[in-house]
Order: sequence, then C-alpha cells, then structure tokens
Amino acid sequence: SGNYYPINSRIWIKDSNRQLTVLTDRSEGGASIQDGSIEIMLHRRTLYDDALGVSEPLNETAFDAGLVVRGKHLLIIESPTSSALYHRVASQRFYMNPLATYALPPLSYADYSTTYRQAWSALQTDLPLNVHLLTFDQIDTNKYLIRVENYFELHEDDTYSHPVIVDLQKLFQSQGVISDIAEMILTANLRITDMKRLEWVTTDNRSSKIDVKKDLSLKDLNILLNPMEIRTFLVTVE
Repeated sequence: SGNYYPINSRIWIKDSNRQLTVLTDRSEGGASIQDGSIEIMLHRRTLYDDALGVSEPLNETAFDAGLVVRGKHLLIIESPTSSALYHRVASQRFYMNPLATYALPPLSYADYSTTYRQAWSALQTDLPLNVHLLTFDQIDTNKYLIRVENYFELHEDDTYSHPVIVDLQKLFQSQGVISDIAEMILTANLRITDMKRLEWVTTDNRSSKIDVKKDLSLKDLNILLNPMEIRTFLVTVE
C-alpha cells in the first residue's frame, strides 16, 4: 500500500506519442508498479491487521458480505500535447455533472413551466474555456462572494495555459452595476491588502517576500487569472 498515492480526479501515463488518462468520480488509489503500467485501487479490503497502527483489518462488510462499490471511469487516449485540453475540460464536466431527480408534480407541464422558473443563470456571457466559476454566493441583499479560477497548468496546453482576462462587470451584469469590490484571500475572511505573509530568509540570504495585489479600480473590473490561480472577490451591486 505504500506504493499507492491518492487519485483525486485523474491519473495518466504517457510516452512520446500517446498519453493514457483515466478520470475518476471519487478519490481512489493509484500506482505504477511496473514501467508502462497503471494500477487503480477502487476499494481496499484486508482480512488481517497490517501492523501499521490501526490494530484492526480494513474489513468493511454489508450484510455479512464485502461492500459493493460502484463508480465511473472515463478513459482518454490522446497525444501528450492535446491531452491536457481533453482531461481538464472533461474532468470539470465529469465532476460538475448535474444530478437528475424526478418527481410527480400535481400540475401539468404547461402549468408548472408557467408557475416556476425552469432555468436561471447569473452569467451574462460565457466564461472562457479555461476559467471556472468556483463560487457565486449571495451573502447579503446586494453582496456576493465570487471565486474564479484558471484551472489549466502552465506549459501544458499551447492555447489555454496562459493568463486570461475576465470582466466581472460584464460577466455579472444581470445582477446590477458593481458599486464596490474588494479582493479577499482564498478563505474570504481578510482583504488581500491586509494579508501579512511570513517572510523566510533562504540559505543565500534572499527574502521570500511576495508583493500582494492592490485593490481593483471600479473603472476597470478586468481581472487577470494566471494558470492555476484562484482569486476571490467580495462585490456590492446596485
């Protein structure tokens, strides 16, 4: 088990011509015990204690039998240069796939569709392909918490592994005009301008200090997202 590492969303193996990527719908174990191979552990069951501190076997049962685990895996085989585009986008859609539920309302479909809203989106325009809206949370009557991320890594795709600009006002124009905006740290409990990072001095006596971003101007709500960057904003609309 020491050779296995967590697979939170995907695992891949590649050579100069092909990349094989497996997307998972949950955290699983992954390993490459032999060159050119991938092993995926969906569920671990042991009948005896492994003497590593738990003092009991990992023998989960249901009705006196082993647990049955059901899940989905998506397999992508592409060239290494194009694989990132496929597995990044597919992983987002796989993870964010809507859950279909069913009910028998006491109304006809025509009456139901006129009484209740069938669809709604706060987005006025489409997001760039490499940008994901992580959070859109209304925390007060006219205040919203917004998190956006560029979920591509640097140098993994020729088209989308680059900084991208998002216009917050144009994007959320349906909610009103942004009258105030403050960039927050990731947990949204402190303005980024008030954040004080720990400063470390390296062996060559160089400081690790990083300049934090300044507040945005209401005249320009275009925000820059670098690859793998998440930015958090508290906005007020009117």
